[in-house]
Amino acid sequence: MPMDIEKLNLEELLALNRQVIRRIKYFHSLKTQAHLDRFEVGDRVSFLGNGRAVEGIVTRVNHKSLSVKTKDSRWTIHPQFLTKISGAGQERALTVEDILGREPHRPG
Repeated sequence: MPMDIEKLNLEELLALNRQVIRRIKYFHSLKTQAHLDRFEVGDRVSFLGNGRAVEGIVTRVNHKSLSVKTKDSRWTIHPQFLTKISGAGQERALTVEDILGREPHRPG
């Protein structure tokens, strides 16, 4: 049964507004969490930064965003704007060592 808000006084309308806003924020947090769940530390990602395509490595999964290290800088980005890069079909793909500036681990 629909609620007739015309019969509500100001205090009741404000209380209803707080409930609606809380519910909207809840749905946004679910959507953000679903985006975050697609990524983990070490994933190679791409995104548009300053009008150009940028590649990097996820270094941290935060509460609402991801920390991404590129060859030149660090970014904090909402996961909605990231694309995971698969390893297949790339000539000279960046490695974790390239991004983090470390020497590759050589066993033995």
